[in-house]
Amino acid sequence: MWSIIESEKIPFSPYPKGTANIKRIVEQKTVGCKRFTGFGLLEIPPGGVFPEHTHPDREEIYYVLSGSGTIVVEDKEISAKEGLTVYVSGEQIHGIRNQTDKSLTVLFVHTQI
Repeated sequence: MWSIIESEKIPFSPYPKGTANIKRIVEQKTVGCKRFTGFGLLEIPPGGVFPEHTHPDREEIYYVLSGSGTIVVEDKEISAKEGLTVYVSGEQIHGIRNQTDKSLTVLFVHTQI
């Protein structure tokens, strides 16, 4: 099985919690993949927050594409800048904050454990 996804046609939509937008490019329910549960982009505006959360059934990777801010993993605050990659096992509480005056864009990938 394989798929071509025209990601430029997929819009960002408001994330229901916090102050962020999400672009869900690949999801199990839409593509039919077995292990990947999500792949997409997070857009956190100036002063925005992608809220802290957990998902014990999924591992996640964040990759900062542009901007800067803070990635929170448990009690650690990691300075996020372009090129930073953070792996999070889903049991750990994690989230993203943008305390700057420019948007922060983060690519995310999560897989089922």
